[in-house]
Amino acid sequence: MSFDPATFAPEHFLWDYADGVAMITLNRPERKNPLTFESYEELRTTFYNLDQTYAVKAVVIAGAGGNFCSGGDVHEIIGPLTKMDHDGLIEFTTMTGDLVRAMRACPQPIIAAVDGVCAGAGAILAMPATFGSPPQMRKRPSCLPASASAVRTWARARSCRGSSATAAPPSCCSPAAT
Repeated sequence: MSFDPATFAPEHFLWDYADGVAMITLNRPERKNPLTFESYEELRTTFYNLDQTYAVKAVVIAGAGGNFCSGGDVHEIIGPLTKMDHDGLIEFTTMTGDLVRAMRACPQPIIAAVDGVCAGAGAILAMPATFGSPPQMRKRPSCLPASASAVRTWARARSCRGSSATAAPPSCCSPAAT
């Protein structure tokens, strides 16, 4: 079964695909977009599927409602983790590591559009991104736009699939420029 970005309909986050850019939006703004066991699993599967999905040129991951991600949901992850046995903890830890591994192996550039709260597992989700600029942590480079829609336009214009999936970011995004 192949992954079709045009018809993909995840249950635990929003997905929008247009003009070669996939937009993942964590969508629980009333709780600052925390992750659940199910969203971890679905994100991991999505990023593994992107490995052979050549129609997707770039991926943007963002949060709804002015916050990126508050981490693991206190009631749906943290609470249950305190009651898990050793095997359950190993299974969860493996799944979270697999998500990061899938993101790092993803051939498309990943842009973390971080805004507002970005804590715990949310920060771990943002770290494997190819590009990103949390405005509250450092000066925003001039090459990174401020809104999610502008990030989509930026990603579309700078996607490197087809030329070199390991292309360097624009010079204004180099550590010396930020």
